[in-house]
Amino acid sequence: MNMKGTLFRTLMKSSGGERGISLVETLVAVAILAIALTTFITVLSAGARGTSELGTETVAQQLAQSQLERTKAAAYDISGSSYTLVPAPAGYSIALSVNSALYTNANIQKITVVVSRAAQTVLTVEDYKVNR
Repeated sequence: MNMKGTLFRTLMKSSGGERGISLVETLVAVAILAIALTTFITVLSAGARGTSELGTETVAQQLAQSQLERTKAAAYDISGSSYTLVPAPAGYSIALSVNSALYTNANIQKITVVVSRAAQTVLTVEDYKVNR
């Protein structure tokens, strides 16, 4: 027999023939897995929050545009009291203000639409209505 084979057999006998995973190696592996899992959950949470905010802004833009179109299509009212609001989905509210005193010409109105969700302003849009 050669010396390498004898040495290998001797080492295998002295260590029991098997080498297990130490506690330190296990703890390091668990720590790495925990860090990776935490990072994944954080990224997933941020993505969900971003998607939710985007959906809120999209609904607000559609509501504001619908309100502006309805107001511009209505018959001209110098006080703006006859302009009706579009129905808002649950949780959203629309406020409409009309200002005719900005110009010396009473045939121009500044229309401001404010869309809110949960009592927090999401979007404010301004436009003009002309009496033609």
